[in-house]
Amino acid sequence: MAPTEEIDYILNDCFLAVGQAIGTQKALDPEAIGWWRDRYRVAFLNAMVRNGNSWERDRHRVTAVGRFLGERALFHAGDRSSIDLRSALKASADVEEGCRMNAVREGIETLRAKYPSGVS
Repeated sequence: MAPTEEIDYILNDCFLAVGQAIGTQKALDPEAIGWWRDRYRVAFLNAMVRNGNSWERDRHRVTAVGRFLGERALFHAGDRSSIDLRSALKASADVEEGCRMNAVREGIETLRAKYPSGVS
């Protein structure tokens, strides 16, 4: 299956993991969901094209990172009743920095960020 055909399955698994981490603790604003879906569609497709399709090999890692993304979003939402876009942006910045450090350690990527988070 081509990456463009497989991407929705990958995103669904990733966001299922996000939802598992969030559980019923908070609502998730539609704006945050849309931003994550758009961002990670581009990022995952770029990685699949650049590094080859390794979904079967990396599925456990991607879903673990999805759970971590949900945990960081909960943290950044603080005492608010929902995870808003700002919380999602901050959670992504945390997770993506960890992913970049891991990629550098594995020799996959240099320290230069390929997907800047845009979080101020």
